[in-house]
Amino acid sequence: MEGVQLAHQPYGRFLNARVAFLPADRMAEGLVPGLTIAEHVVLTQHRRQVDAPRQWRIDWGAAKQAARSRIQAFNIKGWPETPVETLSGGNQQRVLLSLLPDPLRLIIMEHPTRGLDIESAQAIWGMLLERRRSGTAVLFSSADLDEVFQYSDRIAVCFDGQVTAVLPTAETSVEELGYLIAGKVRAEG
Repeated sequence: MEGVQLAHQPYGRFLNARVAFLPADRMAEGLVPGLTIAEHVVLTQHRRQVDAPRQWRIDWGAAKQAARSRIQAFNIKGWPETPVETLSGGNQQRVLLSLLPDPLRLIIMEHPTRGLDIESAQAIWGMLLERRRSGTAVLFSSADLDEVFQYSDRIAVCFDGQVTAVLPTAETSVEELGYLIAGKVRAEG
């Protein structure tokens, strides 16, 4: 990112470069089972203050208020005291988005709406598109070609561990993409 090598670096380096990653498996890699929404807010607030002196005292009233603000802003169906594992997949994804620092240069996501109902998927994409409008690039992988075509400006195709093509979405067809995904040459017009 801007000349700084981030591959194989600790996640803190990504955050310092204003890059965030949201994994496909929300509960195994994104959220901590057993913790509440408010506790996740506390974790992210301390994470953001890397250069600040460590505080060992937590203001739970302020944490719950911050969680309530995020719950309202991201339309999360839960309370500050709600354990994240009891939330639906869409609400878990909303919690993850609410925990991202602002501003970001880049959000990297794996399967942003996998397993979500249509309403939740649309809400998640609404939030991501709002981030994009404010200057954050969104890089995502998805097995859902409809999602790829609907929300991408460009499509990067990988085959055999290598990027084989980067195409403008508006100039790409599903048929052409199918050829490239299979490692074949671009389909002729």
